[in-house]
Amino acid sequence: MLEWRTPVFVEVDSNANTDQSVSMIFRDVGLPRELYCIKYPVDGEEQPVQITGWDAGSNTSCPAYACKVEESGDGVALLIYGGSGGVRMKSLEDETQWDTASSDQWGDTHLVYPADCFIVYKDEL
Repeated sequence: MLEWRTPVFVEVDSNANTDQSVSMIFRDVGLPRELYCIKYPVDGEEQPVQITGWDAGSNTSCPAYACKVEESGDGVALLIYGGSGGVRMKSLEDETQWDTASSDQWGDTHLVYPADCFIVYKDEL
């Protein structure tokens, strides 16, 4: 049986980063770790991308995290989440500042990936 630590709330209202809203609760079964990179479908092909959290109030980047959670009957998944404005991504090679005005970056409220997906944590750099 999985040990339940604390609930993880993902609550994002439409903002400059994403026009979507979400309010969800997940059952945490692992400790969150700060993210650097994930694989994400870009133009139909899985590519490594940088990821950050987004703070809707200040319209600036903040840490993004991944945490193992129970996924309604499907077992354990990886919840990827950020700040009050969700998460923001850009290509791995992009060295520009995080900016919601950039057409080379994109945002989302959160992501749920398979537990064994490709991921790079900040503490592994």
